[in-house]
Amino acid sequence: MTSFVYQYSECRDTIRSIIAFTAFLASGMPLLWAHPCAVCHPKQVEGYARTGMARSLALPEQRQLPSGNFSHKPSGTTFEMHSSDAGLTQTVERRGIRAKYPVAYVVGSGSHAYAFVVQLADYLFQSPVSYYTRRGVWDMAPGFEQDRFPDFTRAVTAECLLCHAGSVLPVDGTLNRFKQPYIVSLGISCDRCHGPVQAHLRNPSRSNIVNPARLAPAARDSVCEQCHLSGDARVANPGCQVSDFQPGQATEDVFSTYVFDYPQSHSESAIKVISHSEQLRKSTCALNSHGRLWCGTCHDPHNEPVEAKNYYRDRCLSCHGSQLVKTHPGPLDDCIGCHMPTRPAVDGGHTAFTDHRIARRATPGVESAREGLVAWREPSEVFRKRNLALAYLAVGEGHDLTPYIERSWHLLQATQSIFPADPAVLTGLGVTSLRSTRYADAVQFFDQVVKLEPGSAAYRVNLATALMEVGDLQNAIRHLNQAIALDPSLEVAYRRLAEVYRKRGNPLAIDQVFERYLKFRPQSLAAREALHLQ
Repeated sequence: MTSFVYQYSECRDTIRSIIAFTAFLASGMPLLWAHPCAVCHPKQVEGYARTGMARSLALPEQRQLPSGNFSHKPSGTTFEMHSSDAGLTQTVERRGIRAKYPVAYVVGSGSHAYAFVVQLADYLFQSPVSYYTRRGVWDMAPGFEQDRFPDFTRAVTAECLLCHAGSVLPVDGTLNRFKQPYIVSLGISCDRCHGPVQAHLRNPSRSNIVNPARLAPAARDSVCEQCHLSGDARVANPGCQVSDFQPGQATEDVFSTYVFDYPQSHSESAIKVISHSEQLRKSTCALNSHGRLWCGTCHDPHNEPVEAKNYYRDRCLSCHGSQLVKTHPGPLDDCIGCHMPTRPAVDGGHTAFTDHRIARRATPGVESAREGLVAWREPSEVFRKRNLALAYLAVGEGHDLTPYIERSWHLLQATQSIFPADPAVLTGLGVTSLRSTRYADAVQFFDQVVKLEPGSAAYRVNLATALMEVGDLQNAIRHLNQAIALDPSLEVAYRRLAEVYRKRGNPLAIDQVFERYLKFRPQSLAAREALHLQ
């Protein structure tokens, strides 16, 4: 039984303010004064250009990467990477079938690793390969380690790019299609932390720009949490999407973040890549600060320290004072080395990240049973049941936790009367109905969503999946063909369509489906193998 494609509706994106940052980052310091903020803030602009945030997205020719190759044993796939002054290409080969893709964008600062994005027509996809800078090796990207059929098919959505690019131009109603010039600003631009800048550039004033340090704690922390708190689920409020967030808001004005509720004695044996805020909240330092300690207490977002040990030691002593020097039992030259060591990330592809729990003594992790989900901060009362229900569904689907999906069903039923025309709620009800084999109910819920959002290809795939379960193959074919017409990149639509024709015993029609997919993706390994093509 297959799961749904989209959980949340695609709504109109608010295009962020665009700063002319790309040329500055690409060319370096000689163009310092081309940056509009440098007129008044030259030190901050110069320092920021050296930070990981400023280097979070680049063109391949801007990164010096080695060529290389390796074999992925679980799938029997070989990858080759060729790097030159002209850029980077990646080749994949499996069972004698080869495909070669030029890399369009390099994702990441390189502090730990680089990920890669390829472009097909107006669509962006993630490479199954990453380069791990600290190990100096090419290997599978996180999430692809056990993939039996790795290919360049994982969609790169606007939300995926949210924390790596200053401004992107997604096409409404699609998963990973973008308008030219696709990604307007490489790296994180100033407005991601300071809000829209046009009024400030016209008339510089403290009143028309956001300074996170002057915000109330929830809004202050939200500036960092928009990228450094992924939680276990994020749920957008009705009519919103995560990228609508603007500095000065609390994230709960736009979306809610949910984390596993563990007992107080729980201590993770490993951390997640994007869990800095979760770790910091658990620290004794944060708990005893009563909201005063935040990311900006220790980190200068406009600069990275040259001597990290000394810099962070000074930050520790700024709170703990000289008394600590007299009473501390051990070496004092490297506070973070003892109290914030690096630990393996469960989702980081064999990389290690700094533990922000600031533990007094290093202790082994002890895994405990999860007790459910809790909101990082509660949203508005009217959204609480809705958002929690959708969070339980997302986590239940992602971790195959049947009790979470059942809890989602009950919460969704309770909130349906409040949000009778909410595509996310109706989709959730459809998914939970499919899971519990209430196929006719699933058809009704998904049909309502399609009527609300007729231009969404993914919603039609959901409906077709339910129609297949009730045996209405003709209407399933109709909706799948419409889905492909709306979004020719949606691989799952072709797979469902081939499945329908398999049920009908029509091998010729199956071949025609794969031939149709090859018109969009001529190098597809799976389609070429199905058609016995090289």
